Amino acid sequence: MFGLPLATIITLMPLIGMLFMALIEEKNVLGIKSVSLWTTAFTFCFSLIVSGAFDYVAQTITEEVAIFSKSPIEYRVGIDVFSAMFVPIICLICFVCILWITKHKTRKIFFMSILLFETLSIGAFYAWNLFLLFIFTEASVIPMYVLMSQQKEKSTDAILHFMLYTMISAMLILIAFILIYLETQTTNIKEIQEIGIKNTAVFWLLIIGIGIKMPIFPFYSWLPIAHVKSQTVCSVLLASIVLKFSSLLIVRFIQPIFMSTLQEHIQLVIFVIMLSIIFATSQLLFQKDIKSIFAHFSIIHLNSAFLIMLGEMKNNGFTFAVMGHSLLMPILFFASHVIEKVYSTRQLPQIKSTTDNVPKNVKIIAFGAFFCLISTPFTWGFITEILTFQAVVTRSTLCAFSLGLLMLVAVTYVIHIYNSNFAFWKSSENELYTLDAHKKFALLLLFCAISLGGIFPKIFLR
Repeated sequence: MFGLPLATIITLMPLIGMLFMALIEEKNVLGIKSVSLWTTAFTFCFSLIVSGAFDYVAQTITEEVAIFSKSPIEYRVGIDVFSAMFVPIICLICFVCILWITKHKTRKIFFMSILLFETLSIGAFYAWNLFLLFIFTEASVIPMYVLMSQQKEKSTDAILHFMLYTMISAMLILIAFILIYLETQTTNIKEIQEIGIKNTAVFWLLIIGIGIKMPIFPFYSWLPIAHVKSQTVCSVLLASIVLKFSSLLIVRFIQPIFMSTLQEHIQLVIFVIMLSIIFATSQLLFQKDIKSIFAHFSIIHLNSAFLIMLGEMKNNGFTFAVMGHSLLMPILFFASHVIEKVYSTRQLPQIKSTTDNVPKNVKIIAFGAFFCLISTPFTWGFITEILTFQAVVTRSTLCAFSLGLLMLVAVTYVIHIYNSNFAFWKSSENELYTLDAHKKFALLLLFCAISLGGIFPKIFLR
């Protein structure tokens, strides 16, 4: 478009906004928040323009090569189907997060970290150099660490679990990337896909590294801890973007290079994924913290997306499910934030015993969140579940039946929680909590996106 390096422009926009923000005084709260808000808004709009102009029929990669072209760490970026569809989601999530905290007196470093995180995340999805992708992906840990350390009650457990598991995953993936480079003598991901990899050790290193990031059984124990003990914005960025780096590795390497190897071990892979869903569902039934419940649902949704990938050779269904997960989780975590503000707790027994008068705003938000969570028709999750069952039933009728039973149990439990605590039939004489207009707008954007995917799924499944 206009001969400009599109991927680079979109990647650098949040970074430029961060540099402008560095010039603003710490006391100028309005200036800091305005710069961060407008930066993410413009980045989101520009990413939509680029994604709209992408040729989804031809699915050709628009590549742009700049500096260090003869170096192993070559600057090679490009726009493909997955990045064209997912980068706007990244921009939207960062915009909504900043919109959500607009009236909070947060330090400048908090907003700068979100913008830096956005730049690194976009860069990772546009990167087509092996080590450039790794650098962007793992460097995003730095702003995430800063964000987690800025909360009022800093949780050492959350930071420790996040950093430890991320470092282990990064180490395995780096070893795999080095082995790929030694075998192919190139860091161009497109060339690597064409050449192929014969070393099965690379496959298992990537699978385990991806499994930790997703996460799957038995590596998922870190995720609920990181979510529950982190502030809302950190949980949103972690669930909506950080976990999707695993999806990026699947699309870049597992599907185009190791799909035949994956098919050879398909029974083992399905068994592990089903085991992850079974354990997450069983633990879900014993959770009393609403945020922990949502965290376990996050595990179930992501593992279901992986099942979709196993049932088809194209990326569309898998990409659709991953995008839906990225839009759903902010709604859930923002809803848990509102509930905690009202009752000063997220524990279900304490909420139930506090009062029978549920504030109107809380009822509306809870209804919307649970409406999306149980995958009601005309929502993104509903289409995702249909795609999941279509993929699983072709592999095993028993697995499809088991998956349906597990989802039914989880949905029944969620409906029970809603009816016991937030149902509309409960009286609400006093307005205990008023949601700010900018937060209402943030939630409205997410609800509209979730509905859009459910009503017009062909827009994304083309």
